[in-house]
Amino acid sequence: MLRWLYSGVMTGVAPLALAWFYYRGRKDAGYRAHLWERLGRLEVTDTEQNGLLIHTVSVGETIAARQLIQQAIEEFPHSPITISCMTPTARRLIEKSFGDRVSVCYLPIDHPCAVRSFLSKLRPRAIWVMETELWPNLVYHAGQRHIPVSLLNARLSKRSARGYARVGKLMRESWHSLAYVGAQSRATAKRMLCLGVRDTRLYIDGNLKYDVSVPTSEKVAAEELLKLRGEHLVWLAASTHPGEEQAVLSAHQKLLETYPAMLLIWAPRHPERFDEVAAQLQSSELVWMRRSELSDQGVPSDCNVLLADSIGEMLKWCSIAQVTFVGGSLIERGGHNPLEAVAAGSAVVSGRKIFNFAEVYRLLDEQRAVHWVKDLDLATPLQYLFDNDSLRKTSVSAAENVLSTHQGASRRMLKHAQRFSDIGQQMIATFTTKRDVIKFDKDVLPEFEDNFFSAKYWQQKKAIAGNATGRATVWFIQQGDHGMVLRHYYRGGLVGKVNKDKFMREPVERSRAIAEFDLLVKLRNQNLPVPRPIAARMRKVGVMSYTADILVEVIPGAVDVYRLLRERQLNVEQWQSLGAAIRQLHDKNVFHSDLNCHNIMLDDNDKP
Repeated sequence: MLRWLYSGVMTGVAPLALAWFYYRGRKDAGYRAHLWERLGRLEVTDTEQNGLLIHTVSVGETIAARQLIQQAIEEFPHSPITISCMTPTARRLIEKSFGDRVSVCYLPIDHPCAVRSFLSKLRPRAIWVMETELWPNLVYHAGQRHIPVSLLNARLSKRSARGYARVGKLMRESWHSLAYVGAQSRATAKRMLCLGVRDTRLYIDGNLKYDVSVPTSEKVAAEELLKLRGEHLVWLAASTHPGEEQAVLSAHQKLLETYPAMLLIWAPRHPERFDEVAAQLQSSELVWMRRSELSDQGVPSDCNVLLADSIGEMLKWCSIAQVTFVGGSLIERGGHNPLEAVAAGSAVVSGRKIFNFAEVYRLLDEQRAVHWVKDLDLATPLQYLFDNDSLRKTSVSAAENVLSTHQGASRRMLKHAQRFSDIGQQMIATFTTKRDVIKFDKDVLPEFEDNFFSAKYWQQKKAIAGNATGRATVWFIQQGDHGMVLRHYYRGGLVGKVNKDKFMREPVERSRAIAEFDLLVKLRNQNLPVPRPIAARMRKVGVMSYTADILVEVIPGAVDVYRLLRERQLNVEQWQSLGAAIRQLHDKNVFHSDLNCHNIMLDDNDKP
């Protein structure tokens, strides 16, 4: 009931959200681009379907997830990966970081129609959401399609937990249905248990933000930009917001009194504010220039400030800055991730308003690896660090120890997310025509033909190895090294006497053959004892109907228990192996509604 009320509210919110995106487009045209994606209207090719969807929300989550995404690309070479986000800045960063190795789109507004359209077009086999971006309709409709949703790098502050608790009845089903949650800390795990996450699906896997490294190429490229400056002192103002700029300007002007050749690299958090910061620099007496205007010669020796009006270069700037001020910490923004600076060997300076990264800063503070700003006086800690070279190096070393101690979260999360998700090595492809939707295993059938669902086709190929009769004929086919069973779906009972094989039209993922195919893929990826699906088809017939066909691999030497019992008794070991196989299914919450001796089999090795 509450979800229906929530969906009603979202009906009113959707046009306001679209208007807001359009309004934001005044400063950043990226908000107006791909606007239809916000309503779930994607342009998706067959090769982008049946893969993994990773939602990274914004820039911070995208940066944190980079190592995990890279590992997923390597781990699942045959599965398409789509990364969704909410901001054009994040979209540009994803495109720059991964190129054509992934697809990119906006996650739609959490309205039922938009979400259903999005899932129907993309057809992901699993959804991984970063941190806390949990939307009730997305989780609900993914569950209706048997798409596992996992929450990775999950973090939940006390304040956020209280907020979720106030809408507990609405969100509890979403928390409970999560396939896997990889929490950053024990405190987050405890809060999520209280909200409804199942303890069997909850792991404390650490923080992805620690798994950051600086490629040598970034350091080399950055040094090339400063080749005209000789020995250089550089500090970085990273991810700054309104309310912090004056402190940055004042600090740099004071530092120049002691170090006239010092360079400030200034990287505002949001691209739409590049011009605003440029205007402030223009009104100052400082010599400055934009990153976008640099020539091949690099930064001139007389330049005081380089405005980093670019995307995806923060690691580069951190790698050449002796000290980094991490913005969003002098105002009620909650701070930003300091670990890129740590990984690059840059000393960290921050304000005290860092509630979004409290745990990271606590660990750094315990080792005296962060230097605090008091009363907006940014100049004092900066001056202190540049005046004390040995202390600065000690601070950097302590921070690097904190970083190395907490690395490894991406590998742990990838392992757990894969275990609870429908992502494996089976190469699933989709072939769509005006009347057909076909899923098939490219390992078995690299080039699929519609005739593969025709018994006559296989008869002409002399590939029919036999058949079995029941409600209808089932055909056994030998295709190279693969034995297959071809089955057409028929109606039963009284309905079957007047309607032999047509079913009422429904969403593709719920149609008889496609749903069975997807389920078998999912069970096999969990190492359960089920046959391998090879292909499935939904064929539209008339206006409201469809027919269905499926091809499934024959298990070599498998004989059903009914036939075995007619021939002989089973021994104790065989009965125990059957019981263990059923227990294996139940342990994975798989309960066969029609499990009987006709569909339980033993192979030549007495393996179920």
